[in-house]
Amino acid sequence: MGIFSILPTLAINQTASLNNEAKPSVASANETDNKLILISDVIENRIEKAAAILESTSRLPEMREPLQLGIFSPASKGIPENGDLERREIGREILSKYPQDFVSFLLLMPNGTVYLLEPFTRQQNLSTYDLSYRDYYKGVTQTKHTFLGNVLTSASSGRNQAQLAVSLIGVLSTGLNFKTYNEILQSLNLGGQERMVLLDSNGTKIADSDTKQQSSLLKSTHGDASFRNLQSFKNAVKGETGTVKEMVNGSNTEIKYKPVKAIQNNWVLLLFHSSGPSVISTYSNLRQTGNSTTNTPFNDTMLNSNITNKSKSSSLNTTVAEQLPPQSINGSKVPKI
Repeated sequence: MGIFSILPTLAINQTASLNNEAKPSVASANETDNKLILISDVIENRIEKAAAILESTSRLPEMREPLQLGIFSPASKGIPENGDLERREIGREILSKYPQDFVSFLLLMPNGTVYLLEPFTRQQNLSTYDLSYRDYYKGVTQTKHTFLGNVLTSASSGRNQAQLAVSLIGVLSTGLNFKTYNEILQSLNLGGQERMVLLDSNGTKIADSDTKQQSSLLKSTHGDASFRNLQSFKNAVKGETGTVKEMVNGSNTEIKYKPVKAIQNNWVLLLFHSSGPSVISTYSNLRQTGNSTTNTPFNDTMLNSNITNKSKSSSLNTTVAEQLPPQSINGSKVPKI
């Protein structure tokens, strides 16, 4: 019997509803001045959908059976490909049914050792089967709640991803598909002077509206790391929404910013509007930045105002940053599996 014949009906209806809501919201964002608000809603819905699928999967009876620890093999970096086929089949069905949401399906033992990873080719390519140092493993084991980690680079695929995790008999985790978030931003009809980026709470790029920039699927670069130096990013990651003018590569640039609720964390949306000749040349390398005097709530009619920014509860920015490997804190490097 397939997994989707026994998943709770409520969860299936919920995820279907979230999926159907996304496309109309993106389309309407092209016709309004509230692009950040609408796009953040779309992204939050996408994250909530992924969490609902993972949580429902974790409640399946097959997923709660005792782990077959006796068949673990260091050579396989987990259990063999033909081991615990019920759980492997669930993982394969999840990846087949929701390819826009997930790129991997991972089950860890209680101590953080890999039990199984789908696709199995990823398991074969792991450089280590001990993932107990990962932020998502530490976060979910400490809180016992659904947890979304920051961007990491997978040694099994060579691409950036963020892991969503829930507590089970061990930890059940899925890698989010960054391609989908790029498509959401790139579906916007932005002007030639505009660019929108989606960042994690470390300032590492998840998605980019500019297709000419380095893909967020690739390993982070210095250019990506420099987003975290912007005052707009610092404000948004604290839960604030507003507009600032900052010097970016010598250009006085308007940046609108908004936090995106990402489970226990804040992701950040930045919308750049350059007064220079080309947004591509202005933002190809964000190295020189500085703060300006303009700092207003997000409202297109108030760009010359000095009103203080709105703030959301700081509880949305709960992280375990102190537990991350040091190279992930500065954003210039991200840890490998």
